Amino acid sequence: MDELLRQGRAWVPVLKSAALFLLPFPLVIAFFVALISGDIGRLAAISGAICSFFCAGVLTWRGLVAQARFFLGQQLDPPAVPLKMVSAILTALGAGLAAAAGGHGPAGVGAFAVLAAVGYFCFYGRDPKRKRIDVPEVAGVDRDAVIVQLKQAYGRLQGIEAAARSIAVPEFGERLKRIIGIGKQILAEIERDPRDAARARRFLHLYLDSAEKVTVEYARTHRQVRNRPLEGNFRQLLIDMEQTFVAQHQKLLENDMLTLDVEIEVLNARLKREGIN
Repeated sequence: MDELLRQGRAWVPVLKSAALFLLPFPLVIAFFVALISGDIGRLAAISGAICSFFCAGVLTWRGLVAQARFFLGQQLDPPAVPLKMVSAILTALGAGLAAAAGGHGPAGVGAFAVLAAVGYFCFYGRDPKRKRIDVPEVAGVDRDAVIVQLKQAYGRLQGIEAAARSIAVPEFGERLKRIIGIGKQILAEIERDPRDAARARRFLHLYLDSAEKVTVEYARTHRQVRNRPLEGNFRQLLIDMEQTFVAQHQKLLENDMLTLDVEIEVLNARLKREGIN
């Protein structure tokens, strides 16, 4: 339950997809009226409208689920197909067919379709954009592997950011914002020079993962356990995390990773050992 509460801001919009299943309900009644009266043209238009709204609802639900997972860092990329865009087109088509079934002329059908599309985007928003990661080709570096590592790292930063939004202590939220900002600078540096991925391997694979898990665990438990020792412990961890992020960025710029690798291993072990219990 606590985890659902933590992720509420990302998952609640998924429930909005129900509107597209409820919207065509009056058309069901009109469908049976047209069926009984034997009005084939009107029956076809109503059937098309119902199918359009239903398909739009299914695609919107899938799009909102994928969006929530993407924003929470559980999915590396948003869907390749812009599901909201397709759903908006289907919603406009459904509204136009419904208007046609109601006896409106071409102008009225077009107006209803445009209003439906605009209303869709106002209510559901646009599709999240896929983050563009542009890694240059460098001899001896597996470019595709670096891109995957960067996507995973950005996903972990998104997980930290999502957890930070549910932490009530303003100081912790500000510290996490700074940590996330430095983390993005580090990843941007690796994008510019993919050779840095090898030098920052422990940071990318070990430290970021542990930092995300500890932040998510604190966000999950802090509503139940609000005490000075717990907050003090987490505050010190955040201070150490920020210092390590700053050191990582500086070492990348200096191309000197030997000392930092040891520091990261020590702090990573502490994160795993202490956690937020």
